[in-house]
Amino acid sequence: MTLTGVLAHGVGSRGTLPLPLWQFSWAASAALVLSFVALGVLWKEAKLEPLAIGRPITGSASAVRALTGLARLTGLGLFALTLFAAFAGEDDEVLNLAPVTIYVILWVGVPVVSLLFGDVWRGFNPFRTIGLAFPEQTAKPAPGHHWWAAGLLGGFLVLELVHPSGASPRILGWAMVVYALVMIAGMSRHGRAWLDSADGFGVLFGLIAAIAPLFVDREGRLAWRPPLSGLHSVDVRAGTTLLILGVLGGTSFDGFSESPLFTDIIGRPTGWSAAPPKFIGLIALILIATVLYWVGAKTTASVAGISHERAAAMFAPSLVPIVLGYAVAHYAQLLLDETQSFWFRLADPLGGNGEAADINLNLFNADAIAWVQALAIVFGHVAGVVFAHDLAVANFDSRKAARSQQTMLVVMVIYSVAGLWLLFSA
Repeated sequence: MTLTGVLAHGVGSRGTLPLPLWQFSWAASAALVLSFVALGVLWKEAKLEPLAIGRPITGSASAVRALTGLARLTGLGLFALTLFAAFAGEDDEVLNLAPVTIYVILWVGVPVVSLLFGDVWRGFNPFRTIGLAFPEQTAKPAPGHHWWAAGLLGGFLVLELVHPSGASPRILGWAMVVYALVMIAGMSRHGRAWLDSADGFGVLFGLIAAIAPLFVDREGRLAWRPPLSGLHSVDVRAGTTLLILGVLGGTSFDGFSESPLFTDIIGRPTGWSAAPPKFIGLIALILIATVLYWVGAKTTASVAGISHERAAAMFAPSLVPIVLGYAVAHYAQLLLDETQSFWFRLADPLGGNGEAADINLNLFNADAIAWVQALAIVFGHVAGVVFAHDLAVANFDSRKAARSQQTMLVVMVIYSVAGLWLLFSA
């Protein structure tokens, strides 16, 4: 592979699958339906919720404290280096360190690492390190919602997917400055608790980390719990559901914008002339994802005898594995290829030597990656169905639990087939 701009994104795959789209879609749908039926028959009471508390692996928190200290230094150092490169280096998305750090390492790499090792971003997050200069809380409580987090992530999606120069190091540098100022200003007013409300990346990565088998317990010790069980303990606030659906719709639009159908609809505009149709497309995909979920939540609420709003918030964590599956499906090729080049860019963060453009690394079998991408969508949706069922039987009687999830199953099938179509057509 010859390295190109990271906003070409590598959406889709260079590899091919031995099955056509319609066969893979039927197989994915069958897997979801069979999983749903099996859960209804065999899973009569909550199995994940009681295990969410986890078990400590180590008896002491000293190892976690040491690793956290190292992560803080690394995260703050990389943030400073990326910001310096964005303003002082070549204004070239291929040569400069900033685009690959933000769009590959942060946006794609951190969620994958979080799936495996838990909330690592909490340690690397430079704003939490800066926040050590502020109290945990002040007399002015932090907002008890995630609207700030959702709004800031929405702005990031517009920069990534709509702005004609969204990969420009200079523009990314200014985006980093604005984001940092919002975080610091909020902490000066509300304390570090502001980050739990407003740091969009921290909120998203924390949700994904809840899937992982590893976490840090309240005593600061490294602990273990079954995968998915941590989703029972996530902090769902006003705005959390929209944040999750926004990322799901944004990832979907990223794939759709690379499809021939999107080109047929808008033609081939360039520069700022492409921004309006892209913005409309982004909003449309987010709305479609939201409406589908709201329909499923409405049926759940009706069957369970709870409010629509409560049902939507209650089952929002079941969307997190789907978001992660979409991300792996659409960006696995990008992550594997560009992470290799990231290490070369660290040696020349300003891009002055021009060597990054000549990197040609092709270390992974393209067809194997294609399988990983397609299966990520399927497994993400199956995981969502499993967690939603466990959540339902934990809160409703077994008869209502199965019935409450029937429409949501249809929504999951639609999400799954749509994700596969986007992957195959990108």
